[in-house]
Amino acid sequence: MLKFLRLIFKADYIYCTITVFLFMWGIAGLVDRFSFLNPIEMALTDFEMTDIVFAEDIRDTPKPDTNIVLVNFGNLSRRGIARQVEIIAAQKPKVLGIDCSFRVLKRPEEDSLLALALSKVKNLVLYSKLDSKQKSKGGAFDTLLYCNSKFAKYGKSGFCNLITAGGEEYLTCRTFPTKDKVGSHTELAFALQIANLVDSNKVNKFLSRGNDVELINFKGNTNMFYSLDVDDILGHEDESGFVYQSELPINLKDKIVIMGYMGDDFGPKSRLTREDKFHTPMNPNYAGKAYPDMFGVVVHANILSMVLEDLPINRMGGWAEILLAIFLCYLNVVFFFYIHDYYPSWYDLVVKTVQIIEVVLILYIAVVVYGKYRFQMNVTLGVVAVGLCGDILEVYTGAMYNIVGRFKDRIKLLIFRRKEIKLSSKAQ
Repeated sequence: MLKFLRLIFKADYIYCTITVFLFMWGIAGLVDRFSFLNPIEMALTDFEMTDIVFAEDIRDTPKPDTNIVLVNFGNLSRRGIARQVEIIAAQKPKVLGIDCSFRVLKRPEEDSLLALALSKVKNLVLYSKLDSKQKSKGGAFDTLLYCNSKFAKYGKSGFCNLITAGGEEYLTCRTFPTKDKVGSHTELAFALQIANLVDSNKVNKFLSRGNDVELINFKGNTNMFYSLDVDDILGHEDESGFVYQSELPINLKDKIVIMGYMGDDFGPKSRLTREDKFHTPMNPNYAGKAYPDMFGVVVHANILSMVLEDLPINRMGGWAEILLAIFLCYLNVVFFFYIHDYYPSWYDLVVKTVQIIEVVLILYIAVVVYGKYRFQMNVTLGVVAVGLCGDILEVYTGAMYNIVGRFKDRIKLLIFRRKEIKLSSKAQ
């Protein structure tokens, strides 16, 4: 056993592994320092291998959530939205959440109709927004923006902020903040506030994980929830202007209803819009995305469904990621040193082949584990280390052997000169 450990743990192996990580640290510093590298950094930031799980559906097919109903209010005025709320409230849903700011008062008559309609909802969750009036340290939020008090008094609030990488609207939304503290007040996320009115125990269990930011386990787009368009609620007009009020396609009693903007309508001629729409991992064009694929209302529905079905995504911690990267790198360094010392002519072929196979295998395992077990393995650091260690080992051995060789030559020269001095002194 001791002999085996001596074979595995050698100074060169340890120093070479350290060199790999020092090189990676230096490259990361260069990316941060030089602006011309920013596009590369942004491209890498907005792509994750695990996006393939959702885009290609590499997982057990999720079942539609029939407890959540999405309602589109399109371009309705507040009078129209008020009428929608009245119709929905009459069916006694379990909770009604409305993703719309209502911060500014408009026409008094329409505002009064909307306030009256909201007063009829038993469990109501309204919009709030985390904001920063002053750029505080660490980018912390210092302000909460609510609906106007004329409407806010009829329900609870939850912030509708969603996270996109780099804070850019065109980048992918994979995570959401669970709660945030502004002053002495703690505000829940919009979806969590809705879930809290449905099942507070499940929300408490979810929050007990202790994560300020959570990954979203996307069930799907509108196809995974009941989705009602403007006309499904209000009816439709004929050519003479007469409104036909048909029965709702589903009974909303005890359902969780989320209202918000999901385009002008669901029709094929509806204009394309980026308003309150996000790129998500559900986008089939996960590489080189050009157009957002999911409205904010649907993102909130996915979060809500994840919490109520108790299907969160766990992920590897930062230290575990580093330890995994060191372990993978060190194993490769040991093997590559063996090839380098005993089969030098085969080094390039063996190392490159092993690196390609290993990187593909690591990424494949990460994708499968994410899809099957809802666990995100952060393997980026490990993959980069594996990809670099072969070349860096050659640089390391070349430099070390050169340095050691020169050092040995100098020692030999010193010994030779000392012998010459002794011989000359004896001869005298």
